[in-house]
Amino acid sequence: IILISLVILAFFHNAHGASVTLAWDPNSPAENVVGYRLYYGTESRNYAFMIDITADTTQKVGNLEKGQHYYFAVTALNEAGQESDFSEEIVANTCTYKFLRKKRVFNAAGGVKKIKVRTQANCEWSAQSGESWLRIMEGDDISTGRGFITYSVDPNPTPEKRTAVLLVGGKQFKVIQRGSTLQE
Repeated sequence: IILISLVILAFFHNAHGASVTLAWDPNSPAENVVGYRLYYGTESRNYAFMIDITADTTQKVGNLEKGQHYYFAVTALNEAGQESDFSEEIVANTCTYKFLRKKRVFNAAGGVKKIKVRTQANCEWSAQSGESWLRIMEGDDISTGRGFITYSVDPNPTPEKRTAVLLVGGKQFKVIQRGSTLQE
């Protein structure tokens, strides 16, 4: 049996624990595929777990340990019980990221502050900002585990409030700055 290239898409749901939902393209009807096998584990091409799947091309895998990299691949089974080669492997990261606060408000003068990042010991992260007035002073390099981001907010010369986001591992930290008051 020849396995047509399988595309695996991963969706993460961390609200109730680490889980991944995978989806792939079905094989051609001419191949008489009667099911699939989903293999996964914490080492590349060394799968500790396998799930038999009968006619579906999606599978949710739950109870994954947070802070791990999981590797996934799929095979197809035909009517004769022959199993195809593995699909391309994908990796899913189950790291979670938390901040002590979700936002910080600055006055028009700006300033320098720190954010504490909480995550699992082997989870990598770095902070990103898309605004020139919100600069990352420490934490923009790749860090692992818990740490801090030091950032500065430039003075706001306009009377309008402005908002920006620091992004860490897909988690947003909002920075709001009040506008300056005009002196006449």
